[in-house]
Amino acid sequence: MSRRVIPGLEAPDPTLEREIRGRLEEVEAALEKAVRADSDLLAETSRYLLDAGGKRFRPMLVLLAGYFGDPSDPRLIPGSVSIELVHQATLYHDDVIDEADTRHGVTSTNVRWDNTVAILTGDYLFARASEISTDLGTDICALLARTIATLCDGQIREVEAAGRLHQTEQDYLEVIRRKTGALIATSCRLGGMLSDAPNDALDTLEGFGEALGLAFQLSDDIMDFTASQATLGKEPGQDLREGVYTLPVLHALEGSSGRDLRELLEPGTPSGLHLERALDIVREPANLAHAKAAVVAEVERAQGLARTLPDGAARTAFVQLAEYLAARCEARKG
Repeated sequence: MSRRVIPGLEAPDPTLEREIRGRLEEVEAALEKAVRADSDLLAETSRYLLDAGGKRFRPMLVLLAGYFGDPSDPRLIPGSVSIELVHQATLYHDDVIDEADTRHGVTSTNVRWDNTVAILTGDYLFARASEISTDLGTDICALLARTIATLCDGQIREVEAAGRLHQTEQDYLEVIRRKTGALIATSCRLGGMLSDAPNDALDTLEGFGEALGLAFQLSDDIMDFTASQATLGKEPGQDLREGVYTLPVLHALEGSSGRDLRELLEPGTPSGLHLERALDIVREPANLAHAKAAVVAEVERAQGLARTLPDGAARTAFVQLAEYLAARCEARKG
């Protein structure tokens, strides 16, 4: 999926897909201006991951949510930019925390430069997102600030849980609700707010976004064990290597091979044959089936909320986007 192609929209509603594509081009141009900096180094590092690619999934959701109000409202473009800048900022910080080597198929910022440069670049993008949001109103600025605080809380929880074998699935779901679900939920609510959608639609849009965000992360968790390196843009099993135990791992620890997996993980991050054995255990059909059921549950929750919104192309798009997340990790076929 490229940044300007919305899965599932091309055939059912080419008009909507064309309109969103055009507005994403406006977002892209505005992003380029937003990351300009007086420092040559900061100007280069701020553009680095934007230039590397990305699907612009969150700006797309802002724009789609705008169809429940006035989709032509010019504030939707800077709103989309602010959301994407927050997302990009988290990537710079995540790469430092994870000691990542690559991002979007290119050398990560912390490796190409160093951790200090990566952290300061992320801080700069947070600041630019906040600056842009102030022009959109105090309610928008407050929403973005709350969301950034929630993202930080989720990241801290993930750091705290790293390498811990005794954590519950609910603990993990709370981490991803904050770290991933919150920004996608805010993307949808923001689109409704900026387009002056009815107040009763805003909570529905936010709830849809949270469910969609959880399905998005859970499907990524599954694909980390099932997809190829070419599809992922990184080596499969990366989360396990970093001590991040996602839903498939947590379920496997409680399954028939849980004792074997625990013995492999207790000494620390496994490598070599021990790593391959750990990956094989997590890939067992029963363990993946549990995670896939969790994806389907969130997809159905998202679709149920979407179907309470006013009928139209945007509502259909939301339902199809949720279904796409179930299909991409093979949680539901056909």
